[in-house]
Amino acid sequence: MIIWRGWGVLAFVYAAVGMILFAGVASTLVPESVLPFTIGIGLLLAAVATWFTGIALNRTSPRRKIDAWAQERKRQLDDLVVTGRFSLGPGQPQPTSVAQAQEMADALFAHELAQAQRAFNVHTLFWIPMQYLAFVWGAIALAVIVIGAVQAMS
Repeated sequence: MIIWRGWGVLAFVYAAVGMILFAGVASTLVPESVLPFTIGIGLLLAAVATWFTGIALNRTSPRRKIDAWAQERKRQLDDLVVTGRFSLGPGQPQPTSVAQAQEMADALFAHELAQAQRAFNVHTLFWIPMQYLAFVWGAIALAVIVIGAVQAMS
């Protein structure tokens, strides 16, 4: 998607739900002059949810998956080298010794691992990794609270 990739849209959903929920509930319970504070609190909670969801989706989960894949792939390549079946493919130079096959397998593994690690930050909104939008929501929340305080004082 042009606007978001993966679950990056959740950042917007968290902010919208936080503002609507806290403004809606607060509008029935508190005076109107306090509404900016409750909206700000809703946005701050949305910022916290966005941060932790973004970290889980963009860092923690991919690292676990890549680590599991890397262990299995390394084992596969080592098995191919030990049994003498390692090859980079048709048209590629064939290893002439076990040491050369191991060196080629290690280079292939390093390249594949680098490619897999580029999968980080696939959950974005406007090309910004989801967890960093928490700072945007936090700044907006603080601005709303400050504006609410200024209006309450006057």
